[in-house]
Amino acid sequence: MNWRARTASVLLSACLPIAAQAADDIAPYKMVRSLQIVQDQIANGDHASLPMQQKLLELTDARFRSAGKADFEDPRNLSALLVWAMSGGNPTTVEVTLSRLQLEGDDAVVGKGVLAYMRGQLVRAAAILDPIDPMARRDDTGAFIALVKGSIIGGKSPAPALELMDQARLLAPGTLVEEAALRRSLPLVLTMRQPDRFLRLSEQYTRRFLRSPYASEFADAFVEGLVTFHDDIDETQIDTIVSLMSPPQQEAIYLRLARRSTIKGQIDRSAFASEKARKTMQDTEQGADPRAMLYQAIASITSENIEEVLARLKDVDPGELSPRDRRLLLAARAIAAEVLAPPESEQPPVEEGETEEAAAVETPAEAAPEPVVAPPPGEPAVPAGLTEMAAEAGIVAADQTESNALMTSVRSKLDEVDRLLSGEKQK
Repeated sequence: MNWRARTASVLLSACLPIAAQAADDIAPYKMVRSLQIVQDQIANGDHASLPMQQKLLELTDARFRSAGKADFEDPRNLSALLVWAMSGGNPTTVEVTLSRLQLEGDDAVVGKGVLAYMRGQLVRAAAILDPIDPMARRDDTGAFIALVKGSIIGGKSPAPALELMDQARLLAPGTLVEEAALRRSLPLVLTMRQPDRFLRLSEQYTRRFLRSPYASEFADAFVEGLVTFHDDIDETQIDTIVSLMSPPQQEAIYLRLARRSTIKGQIDRSAFASEKARKTMQDTEQGADPRAMLYQAIASITSENIEEVLARLKDVDPGELSPRDRRLLLAARAIAAEVLAPPESEQPPVEEGETEEAAAVETPAEAAPEPVVAPPPGEPAVPAGLTEMAAEAGIVAADQTESNALMTSVRSKLDEVDRLLSGEKQK
């Protein structure tokens, strides 16, 4: 057992049996330290500590409600109050407790800024906390202030916000603060168009905090960055980072990347991610994931294999897909069928002695557009035409954009292949 775990055991043994002793017997700063240790354990993957975190928040709330002026003669308790406020504390309790104190200087400023932040008054909080230098604080509040300030101004001032995130990481290494700062830094470097720094931060998070319960937010930002920096990050760099993950995590990342790349028309990246997801599933002896089959089929389309791809798309069971991927599948089938269908102006030649009506009757069924398979019960029927599909299925604008992007990317690839083939024939 490491020193953090030993310390946690000692402190928690003092705090949790509070029902059997008076709450006033425990100093507030000790309870907040226990809370911080539990939160750090959670950041490092101890999900079993989540209920303990909630219980400690409740106990600490009760302790601060009962705290008097004498408690805050110890400056550690004031620092603990501010840290607790920025760690998910109760805004009402913080406001009531601060109203009993006569704070001066930076402590008064920090108290007002934290209250504004907890109330959702972000512009006001940013203005109040602006003169506070987190690096000049001599207690635990510095790291939290840096994280709060960086989170508030990130949307409008990514460069200063990123500097504040770096300060938070420096002041609180190995803690939930560092985990949050790393995670929130990724959108900032996306805005600043810094692919190299994006890779460094992603690798740091992957190596240290991938077991955090908040890692799904990192995964979203990571995949978005790979799509955004498509031309700046190669497949080897992606594989280097993803290889640090467990097989299930690798599969999830590659499937997300395959889908986003497909929607964005990045066919090469979609093919790479789909194949990596398929191989990961093979290595873990899992069955074929219908999502990987779907993305790989779309990414492999050329003018020569469209019939083969359509057949593979038919093998994907819509019932095993999410509603969004189900619409993507139906759109892909519709596009493939549309590509195979003859132009409306073209009619089969009428042989001598044969009427047009008879010719129409004898036209092979394969010449007709491929009918779209009916979706599972509860899903709207989707016609072959993409415009009609979006209108009649009630697909939201984002999904219609995805379908249009898919059609554009597929047709663009087909046109490119056709041009290459035409050039070879002319040589």
